[in-house]
Amino acid sequence: MLHTTTIPQEAFETAVTTWWDKLLGIAVAKTNKQDGFDLVQDVLLAAWEKWEELPKDETLEFYLLHALKLRIFNYYRSTTRYQQRLLKLELLLDSSIEQEDAMAGENLHAFREALLQEALATLPPHQQQLFTLRVHHQYSYQQIASMLNIAPASARVLYARALEQIKRHIRTNPAASESILSALVLFTIC
Repeated sequence: MLHTTTIPQEAFETAVTTWWDKLLGIAVAKTNKQDGFDLVQDVLLAAWEKWEELPKDETLEFYLLHALKLRIFNYYRSTTRYQQRLLKLELLLDSSIEQEDAMAGENLHAFREALLQEALATLPPHQQQLFTLRVHHQYSYQQIASMLNIAPASARVLYARALEQIKRHIRTNPAASESILSALVLFTIC
């Protein structure tokens, strides 16, 4: 019994030794070193799980290359989609956060408010107050500075930090922003 279980493992290890460099070279050339390594490991893990069903002749190379091609395609598809979503959110935030005329539709306004409220909750209370005065009430830095008893330059710096923290929150939590987008049916992401 022990002898029959080691034969498939030895055949698999031989295949890995034979095809590893070629698969890794292709994957790294098409993605990057870390992701390429992960993709090849994923292909080989799937091959091990189906090892009994796989051809053991020259068509094994075709199977492995095809599996890698599909994983690279999915890698770019998901990476591109993710980056496009982040770009749309960042562009929307950059272009509309202080420009009332950029808020054309009711849905866009609702999206802006929902996105800001979700991200605003991550700020400390003093930054939330400053951000609200600047964005919602359209106060100048001079007015904010006198209200909060700080220098106008400090108000500007604190606002910039708050805005950057909101953007960072959106970048690192796209699922929350995506759910807001989905709920408001603003974008169709293909």
